[in-house]
Amino acid sequence: MGIDIYARWNDQTQSQKKKQITGFSVTHGDVGYLREAYRGEPYATRYLCSEAFDKDEAKIPAKVLRERLPHTLELVEQRERMVYKQTKKKEIDKVKKSFVDFVKLCERKEKQTGEPCTILASY
Repeated sequence: MGIDIYARWNDQTQSQKKKQITGFSVTHGDVGYLREAYRGEPYATRYLCSEAFDKDEAKIPAKVLRERLPHTLELVEQRERMVYKQTKKKEIDKVKKSFVDFVKLCERKEKQTGEPCTILASY
């Protein structure tokens, strides 16, 4: 069990949606997918995409995601170290990069479409 976050945008293709089915990967933010297992707090997804947890989905402006990103990355590192006992910086940075890539994708799609991405939270 876990938390799955999906970005949706105008004119998103079936192929783009299919790429988000990653087998619960924690490193595929670049396709608009974030994942956290239910293993304990802190939950970076709940901070970054908090509005999506109120109604399972929400349009979140890229500017808001960008503003939240620094603290989100702190939460990612805390989680990796505390929950998963990860000490390898390289492994922690892979997960952080996924969150950075997710925000960058949302920024690009908002710029292309003129609309914020809809963020879906499945938990």
